[in-house]
Amino acid sequence: MKRHRNSNLDGSEDGIMKKPETFARGKQSACKRLPFALVVMAFVVTGCPHNDYTVQLQPRGNVIERTLVFYRADGANTNNGTPNYQAFDTNELAAITARYPANGLTNDAGRHVARGEFTTKLPDDVGGSGVYTNLANSLGAAGFYVERFRGNDDLAGMTERRFKAADQLTDLIAGWSQAELGRDPRYDQLHQFLNVDLRHDLKNFSSYWWEGTLVSNYKTNASEEFAVRFGLYLYERGYFTLAEMPGLVGDASFADVSGSDPKPLLRRIQRLVARKMGDPGSEPVPASLAFLADETLMEKSFTNYLSGTDAYRARLKQWEEDKKLNPDSKLPEPSDEVWNQVESLLGIDLFGQTPDHLAVRLSLPSPPVHGNGRWDETLKQVVWDTDLEGRTNATHLPFSCYASWALPDEGFQTAHFGKVVLTGDDLTEYCLWRSSQDSQRGGEWDDFIAGLKPGNDLVQRLDAFRFSGEPQQVVTNGQQNLPGPSAYPRELLKNELQ
Repeated sequence: MKRHRNSNLDGSEDGIMKKPETFARGKQSACKRLPFALVVMAFVVTGCPHNDYTVQLQPRGNVIERTLVFYRADGANTNNGTPNYQAFDTNELAAITARYPANGLTNDAGRHVARGEFTTKLPDDVGGSGVYTNLANSLGAAGFYVERFRGNDDLAGMTERRFKAADQLTDLIAGWSQAELGRDPRYDQLHQFLNVDLRHDLKNFSSYWWEGTLVSNYKTNASEEFAVRFGLYLYERGYFTLAEMPGLVGDASFADVSGSDPKPLLRRIQRLVARKMGDPGSEPVPASLAFLADETLMEKSFTNYLSGTDAYRARLKQWEEDKKLNPDSKLPEPSDEVWNQVESLLGIDLFGQTPDHLAVRLSLPSPPVHGNGRWDETLKQVVWDTDLEGRTNATHLPFSCYASWALPDEGFQTAHFGKVVLTGDDLTEYCLWRSSQDSQRGGEWDDFIAGLKPGNDLVQRLDAFRFSGEPQQVVTNGQQNLPGPSAYPRELLKNELQ
């Protein structure tokens, strides 16, 4: 299932980020496929229960009407085409309804609707934060909408967690290798590679994954581009040779999922380890590395090592305590720590729920001046559409929507200037300037504008206007003429009139 699909104002659609599929055989079985799990993480899940939210926004002057339609469904439609509704979480339902007037709530067989009017701050209903502003004056109005949905803006914190996971994964792999190969006289070379190079490369892999995932929100084929770029990085770092590349691509098709033999890829991993131990490739693979080419032996070896780690023993001890209060507590598996670190490294939930879905629709009489949504000319709406991570997922940036628009008062402008002079960015900037004036200067300017009539002297009258107490010219050191507080609106209007 796609994670984010942003829609642009020009109607184009961006790339799709796909969520990993839950491996049907569970974490224990998946652990034996650990070497492959870092290669392929993009299976599509469909038909799973998820929440669906549609936010409809209608600006009305200083307030914005917000209608939230939400429900939970299993992804399959009934015979009549309606979603197969399921019970909505009671805690989340209570949290949403608390943010809307009681008379604005309805429920039709699992399809909930909440309506309300808001000024400035928008309700935290789906999860996030948003604001709305409308700046109106005699020449028109400018509106601004921006909202984030869920996610985490702490980039530094997320980077630290990913890099910590890379360190912990490296420690586990290095510890396992030492348990199996530490007696080999060539092991020091492998340990150096794992402890330094692999540790560093895992952090770069995490950064490439994160950046590719982020850019995929906005650029088609970004995931593919970043995969190719990281592939070149691995080639430059000596993980495979150019001659090995055709076979490697075929072997990396995640053989265990497709039902084919994983041994070719295992043998490539075995050969990589041998190279890092100083084998130039001409000699037979050392007998000590035989277990790496046997899926069963490798799984058994890694599981045995994980079972003896301090981290697993600590989880077992905690489980024994938890079981006293909850006899149904599930026995932790040795591979849990590995999968937890893989999830942290990539910033994803490998075994989590299907993402929720969000659509935001902002109704406007004309296309916005700026925004990151898609303009629907038929419905006269700015549209955003995306899959949305769960409320507690703190490993992704928020999904953000923004739009600004300008609505000229065509009748007033035509009556006083002979035509519509300010639209788009010019009107937006004018509205921002006008809203920043105090009551005295704002009143003086409004009275001046209201007294203008179309004619040849419009530019001269604009040139002559000054606020009370404002000199005709501001001179510094007898040389430089500085603009006064009335210069900006006068010049803005003069440029359009001339």
